[in-house]
Amino acid sequence: MSDTVNEDCTDLDAHRAGDRDAFTRLVDRHGAITLAICRQHTANLPDAEDACQEAFIRAHRKLHQVHDCTGFRSWLYAIAKLVCSERRRSAGRRARHEDHAMTMQAQRDRARATTPGDDAAHAESLARLDRALDRLPEDERLAIHLYYLEPDPVAAARSALGLGRSAFYKLLAQARERLAGFLEQPATNRGTP
Repeated sequence: MSDTVNEDCTDLDAHRAGDRDAFTRLVDRHGAITLAICRQHTANLPDAEDACQEAFIRAHRKLHQVHDCTGFRSWLYAIAKLVCSERRRSAGRRARHEDHAMTMQAQRDRARATTPGDDAAHAESLARLDRALDRLPEDERLAIHLYYLEPDPVAAARSALGLGRSAFYKLLAQARERLAGFLEQPATNRGTP
């Protein structure tokens, strides 16, 4: 056995016997190589230092799993590689979530960035929709309202209209088709269907 392996075995035994400085000696002995492994698998020095520290924290928590002291070094280096791999995956997930959040925020910002003309056009569109809804037969208008406003539109249709699922969706499709026809008509045409 090499001197390093002998020292690892001695320090592991000492740590198990309660010597608080034994683990510090293990860190001192393997810290530089562990940091080098982490630098190889991370983007920058601060990330590598954090990964190295996390690797030693995990190793300290799991020292009871080391049954063959001669394999301590390779066990520690495997933990360091695992930590770096987990941190890379986590950073990738975080970047994807941040990108998604930024995209959603940009969409909300664009939606809020309306001009007075946009507001007027939106108000006119809503007014046209209200007028078109008013032109629908009562049962079709109710089907539209139930579908878009009720958490369980089928149950509400059963109660309000006496319709089962299939009949409700057939009525809803008919209402949507008629509503689309009303909305396609020029704004000045206010005739009846």
